[in-house]
Amino acid sequence: MKNNPHESILLGQFIGKYLTNTESAKEKEAVDKWMNERSEHKELLNSINSNKKLIQEYELMDSFNEKMALERFKEKLLLKSKIKALVRWRVAASIFVLVGVIGILYFLSNNYSKTNVKSNLYTSVFTENGQRSVVVLPDSSIVWLNSGTTLSYLGDFSNQNRKVVLNGQAFFQVSHKRDHPFLVEANGFVVTVMGTKFDVSAYSEVNEIAVVLESGKVKLTHQDSDSFSYTMKPGEKAIASLADNREIEISRVDAGVYSSWKEGKLIFRNSPMKDVIEKLRKWYNVNIEITDPEVYNSIFSGTVKNESYEEIFRLIGIACKVDCEIVHNYNKEAKPQIIISKR
Repeated sequence: MKNNPHESILLGQFIGKYLTNTESAKEKEAVDKWMNERSEHKELLNSINSNKKLIQEYELMDSFNEKMALERFKEKLLLKSKIKALVRWRVAASIFVLVGVIGILYFLSNNYSKTNVKSNLYTSVFTENGQRSVVVLPDSSIVWLNSGTTLSYLGDFSNQNRKVVLNGQAFFQVSHKRDHPFLVEANGFVVTVMGTKFDVSAYSEVNEIAVVLESGKVKLTHQDSDSFSYTMKPGEKAIASLADNREIEISRVDAGVYSSWKEGKLIFRNSPMKDVIEKLRKWYNVNIEITDPEVYNSIFSGTVKNESYEEIFRLIGIACKVDCEIVHNYNKEAKPQIIISKR
């Protein structure tokens, strides 16, 4: 993204709306795209999200001074050692980030008195590519987060108000509350749950949602369509896409295969190479380049557990009759590169 000051201020204001749950769908898409471009962007947003009490100080100012606000914000974050990425601002196209933060602070300072802070501030949990984590929500529900995933929920999340926003993949073990359903919002779709175990895959770049129900019952709907609704049964996989007029594809599957990632392994059973590559890219946090589209015609079966990415791609090369060239990069900050071509 270019370092255009006007665009930076606009995006900064979008981020301000994002942090206060007032963003539009297009604004959320813009923030998600920016957040996934660089790890520093995620770190910055996470730091701002966890330091919203600073906004109160800006609200007490007689007038909003951009330079003073930015300097105080940087100083406090550095003193609290909340984010190391700020140190790198001098090196990494700082104009965009600095102007963007001004936009965020300006938006938040102007809107702080208009909102209920406790109910409108999100708590967000991030996992980078190559990482996985477990979150216990305030209602005792447990969520496993796969690589490259963001889970957010409002500050007033409770046993009565249970809603989370997902970008990525997560497995949910939801505590049963008969009169208070659990809601998962992802890519415009809503999964309504009473108490169950299920997997949701909803990465923003694929513009669809895939839900696999292990036990219990969930209902899949869409925010913009009253007619779109499907109640799932255990062992079903539902795939719904915005590109296909929200048509839904239902199949019977082994639910354990789709949730095996939370136990530290990936299971592939006659999986299309496109799906295999995308999962391995996030799993190992590597760059994968496909030089020949015919590679996508291959299918792969196997289980990934403790193997290195070198071992897995050697196995794929043998099983799928493709060449997997592994380019080692000894720069610690650079990702390994795998180049796959048809043999």
